[in-house]
Amino acid sequence: MKLFSHTPVPGLLAAAVLLLSVVTDLRGQRELIIASPHWEGIQYEFDIAFSRWYEEQHGEPVRVRWRDLGGTSQIERAINASFQANPETAAIDIFFGGGIDPYENQKRRGQLHPFRLPDDLLDAIPPQLGGFYLVDPDFTYYGAALSSFGFLENRRVIELVGLPSVREWIDLCDPRLFGWVSSSDPRKSGSVHMIYEIILQAYGWERGWEVIYQMSGNVKQFLQNSSAPTKEVSMGEAAYAVSIDINGMTQQAFLGIENVRFRIPAEVSVINPDGIGILRGAPNLDVAKEFVTFVMSRAGQSLWMRPTGHPDGAVRYGITRMGILPELYEDGLEDLLVPLNPFTDGGGIEYDSAVGSARWGVLNDLIGQSIIDVHSHLRRAWRAIISLPEDQRQPLMDRFSRPLVSEEEALEMAEFWRADRVRAGRMANEWMNQAVARYRGIQREAARLADASGETGEPAGRLASAVEPSPEP
Repeated sequence: MKLFSHTPVPGLLAAAVLLLSVVTDLRGQRELIIASPHWEGIQYEFDIAFSRWYEEQHGEPVRVRWRDLGGTSQIERAINASFQANPETAAIDIFFGGGIDPYENQKRRGQLHPFRLPDDLLDAIPPQLGGFYLVDPDFTYYGAALSSFGFLENRRVIELVGLPSVREWIDLCDPRLFGWVSSSDPRKSGSVHMIYEIILQAYGWERGWEVIYQMSGNVKQFLQNSSAPTKEVSMGEAAYAVSIDINGMTQQAFLGIENVRFRIPAEVSVINPDGIGILRGAPNLDVAKEFVTFVMSRAGQSLWMRPTGHPDGAVRYGITRMGILPELYEDGLEDLLVPLNPFTDGGGIEYDSAVGSARWGVLNDLIGQSIIDVHSHLRRAWRAIISLPEDQRQPLMDRFSRPLVSEEEALEMAEFWRADRVRAGRMANEWMNQAVARYRGIQREAARLADASGETGEPAGRLASAVEPSPEP
């Protein structure tokens, strides 16, 4: 009896041929490696659109791989560590998103690969907007989209609890907002870092820190990514969130403006580019150049602004970002997902990007060590202050709000902050010790004043008690 046949089974033969062809295709397929803090909707839409565009242009497919390295600051640290381990390459082609300061940092380190766009595209892009480069003079990076910053508020919660509506950053210092504000860690997110830098530049160093400290006293907790605060507001767990426009407007579009509303404080905010650049030693350099060209083209820019269903729009996710091509705004905003034309309606402050970039690390550590890592001490001190009668608060409030260093000292520290991490670390630890001592001293003094006056007051925001977190230990 013949147990085995030398003739292949037709089904198995077809499967083997198919598998072989798939393996061959994958080995020969072009690919692109991108590090990006952009949310999954942006990644999905640009992946789909670029892959289609590339195949139409070159007659071959391309595979886009998105490296999940965390938020902007975490991505920067990963890129820097990769170049320290191997100065030739970080094994990543593109850095995409995260504001503009990180690209200045990468340029300063010599970790970007210059690439000049085709002349027809360069002619269509304004070189600068509001103090920011949209086209780096050395062509190491570009502004791929435009962002602004503001607050998302839950209108239902505000009405139910009787809280005020906010219009400027300073409004978030109102003691009635105690426990109702949400923010996240600027060390983990470039967009959140920008909010704090904008506050300092809008109000000045002394007044800016007053806003930052008092607003932080009202913050329930600092979350770990830039989209989390707006999600808290959308669920009613917070009433206000400081946020980049895309996170706020996404929640507004989903829940309706009658429920949540995103506002840009026009006089004290900025229009900020969101960068894109090719990393030095990009393993797929020719594809990386094609991706930057696509993103900056009319086809790529339309993805930010057109609704799903539009021929030039997104497939699944409406992204809601302002593009950098003025021509896309010529027919008005009716067919766009953005709230304004940044080239005619921007307003706001003139942002000093050189100063913001220089003190990036110093500001992160100042906020981290004196606010976020000691937030339980800060909140107890702020609560003790706002529990006092109003006529007794001001001296302690002034002490609470004083910056730990002057603006001049911060800029001097920026000179060595990246190069001498041991010295920087010692100084940051000292800031933490100073902050804790300050908050404890304020709490003790507030308790003494309360005992002397017989006051046992509660914070003005005690209406928040229904959802206030349990007191910290």
